[in-house]
Amino acid sequence: MNSLPRLPPPGTEPVRTCVGCRARAPRSALVRVVLEAPGASRAAVDDRASAPGRGAWLHADQQCLDLAVRRRAFPRALRSAGPVDLDAVHAWFTDRSDAVIEEESGLEADGHPMSTQR
Repeated sequence: MNSLPRLPPPGTEPVRTCVGCRARAPRSALVRVVLEAPGASRAAVDDRASAPGRGAWLHADQQCLDLAVRRRAFPRALRSAGPVDLDAVHAWFTDRSDAVIEEESGLEADGHPMSTQR
């Protein structure tokens, strides 16, 4: 009997569970939220997914954030003693959604759809 732990096949990515919708997804498809400092109550998005401490994984979708807030998932996932301040997380999601709207607007450089002007 071999007592060594089994390693995942090469090329597979770790799978995490979204604290909002509870769906499993590859780590690259989720955003990691951490407490800013040990024992702090303010949470922030960990863009590099490398900050120390416990993290809560979440789809980069406003609906998943709303579900996680409604379910009170962040204090539980981050093992916080009290409520967690999510202002920075909400700001990150708002900034991200504004950028997506601008990117997908379909307007060309002169402000008109399908323009020939560049």
